[in-house]
Amino acid sequence: MNNACAYCGAANAETADHVIPNSLYPPSKSNSKIQRRKVPACRPCNHSWSDDEPHFRTVLTFAGEPNQAVRELWNGKVNRSLRDIDGRRRFSDVWAQMQPIDTPEGERHKIYPASDVRLLRVMRKVVRGLHYHHELWSPVPDEMVYVDILRFGIPKEFVDAMATYHRGSDIFRYQFEVFDQFEDIPMSSAWLLTFFENRKFIALVWKPTFFAQLSPAEINRFSGVRDLAQLEQSNS
Repeated sequence: MNNACAYCGAANAETADHVIPNSLYPPSKSNSKIQRRKVPACRPCNHSWSDDEPHFRTVLTFAGEPNQAVRELWNGKVNRSLRDIDGRRRFSDVWAQMQPIDTPEGERHKIYPASDVRLLRVMRKVVRGLHYHHELWSPVPDEMVYVDILRFGIPKEFVDAMATYHRGSDIFRYQFEVFDQFEDIPMSSAWLLTFFENRKFIALVWKPTFFAQLSPAEINRFSGVRDLAQLEQSNS
């Protein structure tokens, strides 16, 4: 390891970035002895998602059944952020992600994390930072990471074979596998990410040799955000 930025490779990174955003941890975790992942980051990279990370936290708290950590965030950090001077904008940003759905009880609203460009950007940042932390190749360009909600079951024997890591099991845990040694697999690594115990995502980091052969349309398909119609169909 050196002091190059984990995200762009710039020399002599001036700051350290929390790979898993600090905003996900409620005050009750302030005395936790679990060390939070940090990587070197240049100022432009570190500051580039500073406005997205509070949005990332708020959307994740909406996107599933709440555990105790989520409830504490709602009563503290999230509530305060929506009452701050820019709270109206932050609320509007989240409301824009809400989509009406019909239920037996009437119309409700549902949030689709996989359609949220800002959430996915932070999610890709997390994977890129973990790639660096675990001494895999880096820096990983943002466009070479694909993230989606976990839409299918992973075979138990595959999951059991992967080590499990966590930065507070009720906040964030993850597993990953590396495929660099297999020439016929286009992924360099695959990641299973779980936030707040039940928000599950999958991420893929493409091999540079594979990615270099893709057309612009294929790059968009591998790293782009699905539209709402696709999301509704895949969730039906």
